Amino acid sequence: MSNNQYRIGLRLLTTITSHERFFDCHCIVGRSPCLAQYDPVGALSMWSEGYVVTLQNDTLQGQVRVGSLVNDSPASVIVRTSDGSKLKVKGADIQLMAQRLPSFAYSTGSIPRDREMVIFERVPNPRQHEKPMLLERLTPFGGSVVLYFDVAGWKKTTEYTFGNFTIETRRQDLSYIVLKNGREAQVAKRGDMEAVHERLFGDCPAFIRNYPSATRRNWSQFGEMVLAYNQLCSY
Repeated sequence: MSNNQYRIGLRLLTTITSHERFFDCHCIVGRSPCLAQYDPVGALSMWSEGYVVTLQNDTLQGQVRVGSLVNDSPASVIVRTSDGSKLKVKGADIQLMAQRLPSFAYSTGSIPRDREMVIFERVPNPRQHEKPMLLERLTPFGGSVVLYFDVAGWKKTTEYTFGNFTIETRRQDLSYIVLKNGREAQVAKRGDMEAVHERLFGDCPAFIRNYPSATRRNWSQFGEMVLAYNQLCSY
């Protein structure tokens, strides 16, 4: 999904008016927001303003809700257009899905106001033998390194349960699906921080001058490092 397609989608959203005042979130999980990355929110299971981009590059706009999930990835999505028609789209036919966050999502203060949308993109999942799946994007658009929600890694934590996920309250025990340059997918986790640092960031001298090394103790800074790399090293 290109930044241009995303901007087009956002412009489409400004023309949509919603009469719904009740939303049912599949999962809204949040902790203190990080400027470098977002916390996972999850797909919205009731109507929300949004759009879907298919693999054929068709854009469907209107009210969007997720009908079903498989391995916490949207398996079916329903789009209600301005004329009241309902279009059901298989998850396997979707390139990107965007849903606007409902106003109540910000009430706890855990989700930053500058995050307006929940974005799912089709990316190769190394947990599933590189099978393309719709995963929730956790970094803003721009830059060559992108973090996605690693459901398998986060479910290993046990502090509390919310919706469909069992979530640990600190970032340091979590893991991510990382995509570099749109093609190099990998799992990044705390125990492999040194190797992750080298694989993802070692090709940029400007970055290495600021972050010459990293260990598992630096895992809480991982999102900050991704942001720095995207700012210093993406051309």
